[in-house]
Amino acid sequence: MLRTVIIDDEEKSRKLLRNLLNSYCTDVEVLALADSVPAGVQAIRRFKPDLVFLDIVMPNEDGFELLDQIEDITCEIIFTTAYDRYAIRAIRACALDYLLKPIDVEELQAAVDRARTKALEATDHETVDHRLNMFIENSRLTDKQSQKIGLPTLNGIKFYPINKIFCCKAEGNYTTIHFEGREKLELVSKTLKDFEELLVEYNFIRTHRSYLINLNHLKEYRRINTSTAADGEGGCVVMGNNMKVPVSRDKRKVLLQRISRPF
Repeated sequence: MLRTVIIDDEEKSRKLLRNLLNSYCTDVEVLALADSVPAGVQAIRRFKPDLVFLDIVMPNEDGFELLDQIEDITCEIIFTTAYDRYAIRAIRACALDYLLKPIDVEELQAAVDRARTKALEATDHETVDHRLNMFIENSRLTDKQSQKIGLPTLNGIKFYPINKIFCCKAEGNYTTIHFEGREKLELVSKTLKDFEELLVEYNFIRTHRSYLINLNHLKEYRRINTSTAADGEGGCVVMGNNMKVPVSRDKRKVLLQRISRPF
């Protein structure tokens, strides 16, 4: 059984989530419902749950304050929130989980399944506190490029500063990440589309179906494709490490419009 605590300031939301869990996730035991940060902290310390559903925004307080007060978090956290694309990107960037309100039953079941899998992996427990701390740190940084992203690799999750990423290259359902000052690249189990959605607010832009670049490391645009890719009919860009990245014909106009203004 997954021992669970629900923290949400809205009574209707707390009870609805509890009822959904009781009806559709029969291996989940709801130990407590908490309506505030202090009550949530008390419930977590008392019951030591495997899983916590945590509302991000509550009147005069938020989930960050709760996480600050809990040391060595070993339970999985599923954030619950009304639609907020910036908060969702921040959550996903740190390899955490979330549910949008109103909660969909199938999405709830999928999130619980992921939490259950992680709960069975002792090595993953060791990264929970790290992922949460990274999320809190990112949320408080005003410079987006200084934030970090969690990259799921074959051996676990590694965290890197976003401003160190030069570009991302599609490798089927995986992505190769090229870093500043690093000869070794990381092969990550996310698609390029996933990274495009995560990094669009961090000054990244798609130049080609297989490439996503960090404009902060853009050195030059060339009308003629001098990269090794044969399908760069829109030219190519040269990054700060002199790597040449192709530009496809359909991406050329958007790229030129973007770099025609300060970035």
